[in-house]
Amino acid sequence: MVEKQKQSIDLRPGKRFAVALSNENLRIGDDSAWKAKLAGTLDPTRTRLDFEVGKGGVIQPLNKAKSITRRIKDILKANGISDPNTGIPDEDLKVKGVGIRTYASFILQGSHETMEKLAFGDQRVSYDSNADNSHLERKEEIEKWAKEMYAYVAQKYGEDNIAEFTVHLDETTPHAHCVVVPITESGKLSFKHVFVGVNKYEFSRRTKAIWDEAAKIAEKYGMERGTPGGQHKSYLQWLKEQILENQKTIEEQEETLGRQSSEISEQEQILSEQKQKLFAINDEIKKAEKKLKSINTMLNNLKEQKEQLEIEITALEDMRDNGNEEAEKQLKEKQQMLNQIIGKISDREKQLSNVQQQLHDLAIKKHDLQKRYDDMKRQMNKELPDLLDKTQSEVNDTFWEMAAEEMKKDYSAINEYISKNLDPKQQSELRGIIGASFFEDLAQRGEQMAACAAALFLGYVDAATNIAHAGGGGGGNTSEWGRNKDEDDEAYRRRCCIMGRMMMKPAGRKYQIRRS
Repeated sequence: MVEKQKQSIDLRPGKRFAVALSNENLRIGDDSAWKAKLAGTLDPTRTRLDFEVGKGGVIQPLNKAKSITRRIKDILKANGISDPNTGIPDEDLKVKGVGIRTYASFILQGSHETMEKLAFGDQRVSYDSNADNSHLERKEEIEKWAKEMYAYVAQKYGEDNIAEFTVHLDETTPHAHCVVVPITESGKLSFKHVFVGVNKYEFSRRTKAIWDEAAKIAEKYGMERGTPGGQHKSYLQWLKEQILENQKTIEEQEETLGRQSSEISEQEQILSEQKQKLFAINDEIKKAEKKLKSINTMLNNLKEQKEQLEIEITALEDMRDNGNEEAEKQLKEKQQMLNQIIGKISDREKQLSNVQQQLHDLAIKKHDLQKRYDDMKRQMNKELPDLLDKTQSEVNDTFWEMAAEEMKKDYSAINEYISKNLDPKQQSELRGIIGASFFEDLAQRGEQMAACAAALFLGYVDAATNIAHAGGGGGGNTSEWGRNKDEDDEAYRRRCCIMGRMMMKPAGRKYQIRRS
């Protein structure tokens, strides 16, 4: 089932906008504290795509010339208000009841899939650590979304009261930060009057209204109203969620893979049966064609005999009419022979008609059977790549498990040997020997090894041999390869991995692959 795409709004009050937070939002300073804080979550190759929505809904680069802290103070000053928290230490402002709330901070975003699509379209984004996404271009859709959200906030709280509306495309999920100074219509500073109301019930109603109103904008971009309380996720949070989500689906994927593998086996069996039927029909057709040829030969011979007899009968009739009594006797014999041949011709023509009808029926049957066979084979060829990809993915996992096991064994033995026998130079030489082990094979021919193993696992031994030969491997004798009775998937997959590695050994060294 496709996951529903939702919007998310996080609203929080603040008393003093920290300079470090301003630097974070405006991406100021390569070695600043905010960058250290965002280590592992920020992609510097995408920071150039960040932007800001300015007065009048104008899209512009991040305005690093004026901090957000300074912008808030300027808005207060424009309304004749001095910063009410001047002189109060930051630590004291954390205490409830101390200081005045001077701004409201919004984080506006939606489901990762939709926001990524708005920002980058169909471009491929890598979220790996140290990934290079410098090829990406910002799409117009994310700008349209940002301008609409900006217009909504401006209409609701006053455009002159917006201190910041920045959009970040360099984190996991594209999102916007919006800072609003709560100035009333009468020009006073009051977070309670602008955002809360007279009590907690009115605050709840106003918060709900924000979500409902923003949802109308979100609908245009394929998202529905989310649930209040959503948080802006870091890359690590998102990655953890992805891992947990993938864990939930592993069993389902394995079950699907097993079912598909079983279905492929059943289809192969049906395909084999269809092929046998085609062979049988072709054999019948050959026999019928042979019979048809024989009947035609006999029929032609009979017709030639009939023509010869008719000639002889005509001559005898002339002789009889001229008074030759002996001719009368011969004429009767020839006429009797002619009648017999005409009867035989009639029988052969009936046989010919029957065989022709048989051939016609066999041709129709063969056509229908061939079509079913070809359709099934095309479907199998269409499904096999996906199944092979899934199987190869599992085989890759098994390879790396085997690699980890071998690594532990290798390093345990190496450390023991080093501690007892080797000097630094010998240690270096031993590391060179290690490079020629399983890890070198995996590094140089890992994909082909996994592909061979996947093909073996699915029973496509010829395909495994072709993969091995194409990759420079020697392959092997596949006549006795197969799954052992009562061998489970994991044991068989590991045996396929071992054989995949052996088959990819350079040509010249052959291996006999068989049931263990």
